[in-house]
Amino acid sequence: MGNLDGQLLFGLLVSLAVSAAAAWWLAGRYRKAMLRLMTAPPPRLDATAAGPTTVLGATAPRARFDATVNRRQNRRLAVVLVAVSILLGLSTGAFELLAVHTDPGFGLNRWLILSAVYTWPVVPALGLLWRWSVWRTVAGVAAYLLCLVPIILLGSTASQTLAMVTNWLASTTALPMFTLLGLAASGRIRAIAPLLFPAAVVLVGASLLGLGWAATLVDAPPPTLLALLDAIGAVPTLLVFIAAPWAIGIWPVVGVLRALAGAYRRKRFSELAYLFGLFWLVVLIAMALPSTHAIGLGAFGIVAAWLWVPLGFALARGWLAPPPAPPTLLVLRVFRRDAAVEALFDAVTERWRATGNTVLIAGTDLVSRTLDADDLFAFLSRRLGERFIQRPADIPRRLADFDLAPDHDGRYRINECYCGDATWQGALQALLAHSNAVLMDLRDFRAENGGCRFELGELSRATHLQQVVILFNAQTDRATASADLGEAAARVQWVDMSGRRAHTDRAVLSALLSPAATPG
Repeated sequence: MGNLDGQLLFGLLVSLAVSAAAAWWLAGRYRKAMLRLMTAPPPRLDATAAGPTTVLGATAPRARFDATVNRRQNRRLAVVLVAVSILLGLSTGAFELLAVHTDPGFGLNRWLILSAVYTWPVVPALGLLWRWSVWRTVAGVAAYLLCLVPIILLGSTASQTLAMVTNWLASTTALPMFTLLGLAASGRIRAIAPLLFPAAVVLVGASLLGLGWAATLVDAPPPTLLALLDAIGAVPTLLVFIAAPWAIGIWPVVGVLRALAGAYRRKRFSELAYLFGLFWLVVLIAMALPSTHAIGLGAFGIVAAWLWVPLGFALARGWLAPPPAPPTLLVLRVFRRDAAVEALFDAVTERWRATGNTVLIAGTDLVSRTLDADDLFAFLSRRLGERFIQRPADIPRRLADFDLAPDHDGRYRINECYCGDATWQGALQALLAHSNAVLMDLRDFRAENGGCRFELGELSRATHLQQVVILFNAQTDRATASADLGEAAARVQWVDMSGRRAHTDRAVLSALLSPAATPG
């Protein structure tokens, strides 16, 4: 067991680096594939195959808009994350006292203090829910641990100093926080890297087994190994032992990705539950590694506490269930404003998901916020093109495939229409017909933004809409926008985002959730 913890730590860190690097590369490929499919010429249609140029269905039934319900649903989900984290903290604290640090025995005060320390992942968990920035999450963890320092010192022996306690807390949180930073610090990879991490662990593990096998052959190398060394040299031979196990490991990797995509499609988990569970799994493994010196592989018994994650969500499912007849929000925006639109999603749309569905025309600006396990596997399987609407007649099929039921965490998913230049207008009309509310980001809008002007024209005719909220700033050409809206401009709630702050984000959500107006 001498170096088992070191090998496992090395494997985790390499897996983290591999998944982050692969995610960065795949994000670029995914964006390029989307741009290529968006701008591809439409397929040639014969007279019998030609469909309508627009697709309009029955308008969406009236829905309930209630800010109180939204706050309640978001608050309940936060309570579940906190409760599950506390149960995990209590379980891991009990395991440590009963199996690892058995001297001077189990005590209630020791258990509660240790459990409070081991519950620290509750802060990043809430950060995942509320889409905190990385630095805000780090600051939150630091503040949580600083509050515990005097409690730990009061419950410790005189030999334990402030420096010792601080170092212990830092070592407890270092690997999990480093993993969180590696997987989610960059908006470019935060939607992909967590999905690739389990696959990276499989491949890296296979390589470490290959290197371990090579190490056993050093003392008495077989003739085939000697021949290989003579033929290609030492370093290439080492690379063979690293890469050759992938021929076997690639199949579990494909299986892992397929299983994740299938489970996500069948609503076995939500993206929030996945991130929450993955983070806690890394936390538990990091806690087990130092204990292998004391109790061997039995230290990994602490990982059994992870079962609180699926059990907690299962027990809370009924409590988290949202009310029926959710409204549907259509999000429109000026494209090529990636950072601003991502910030809007984090601050407003993520909280809206506790109220109802979100639909939009897919674009590269929101890949890091909307890409999920199913999308990633479709891309890796070279089936991304199948999701694009190639002709107007495909629009009803795509809308029929939308997943409009809530996840087990009570939130609704984001559904997208992947469109080309020839079909996005028909898709927009269909989405608008099936929506109850529209959030349109017109920051930096100009008269030459023809796509937005088409959308404004469609909004002017969508009298069934219960809410229309438009964001603007000092650069927005409001005169042109109002002219395109016509009489519908009187039904629009305009929100000034020139000096965007937290209170303006709350104003946007409040405008969306205010009592719905009667359509004209």
